[in-house]
Amino acid sequence: MKYLLLVALCSFFFVKTTFAQEELSGRVYENKTNVFLQGVKVEDLKTHTMTMTGKDGSFTIKAAVGDVICFSVFSYKPDTVYVANLKYMQVFLDLRQNMLDEVKVTNQEIKGNAGFAPQVERGPLNSQSVTYQTDANGDYKGGVKLRVFDGGPTQKQREKAVSDKEKQKQGILKVFNADYLKKYLPITGQEMQNFIILYMPDPGTFYGETFNLVAYLNGCYEEFQKIPLDDRQSKEYTQLKSSN
Repeated sequence: MKYLLLVALCSFFFVKTTFAQEELSGRVYENKTNVFLQGVKVEDLKTHTMTMTGKDGSFTIKAAVGDVICFSVFSYKPDTVYVANLKYMQVFLDLRQNMLDEVKVTNQEIKGNAGFAPQVERGPLNSQSVTYQTDANGDYKGGVKLRVFDGGPTQKQREKAVSDKEKQKQGILKVFNADYLKKYLPITGQEMQNFIILYMPDPGTFYGETFNLVAYLNGCYEEFQKIPLDDRQSKEYTQLKSSN
């Protein structure tokens, strides 16, 4: 009888503990800039339940009042929050180093040229201009003179397309340089240069609507760490990769 009573009490406390675990939701931002932080590890230090923030910085985790939640991601200072209630939570993380001047990774300077391919201007007869032949007095004298164009971009349009592409490259270089990336990555010198050479994004990726700098660097850095340290710090490593 005592044994059955003990089992019943244990079951009662187990059920009570289970139901005490509810869901805590919120969103994680970069402090000061209010940029959503994707890929932040959210861990309940009491139960060791873990989850990651999504593209919009949001998360949902099993938790209870009295738990302590830890938020951590590389290049940001980790933060812990005591769960006083299960209301929606907003968390702001600080960069490990001082912020540099913000560089916006948008294409506002080249707005309106999303594909950077000039639109071909076509004539009324689909790239054909038609000239009626007249005499010295301007009277129509019959016959049609056709001047056919190839429909390709003009020299001015080609120059503008080249200029827009150059603006794209300059926009990427404002972010993908050692001085800017050092606030996100714990590497310097040749190792940093190798990282930039290997993982500098193309314009299509960098200017894409879903591009998230922190998430992109996080994924690239995890991949970069799989390379042997001697190779990561070697100038010859990237030279060999470029020649292949």
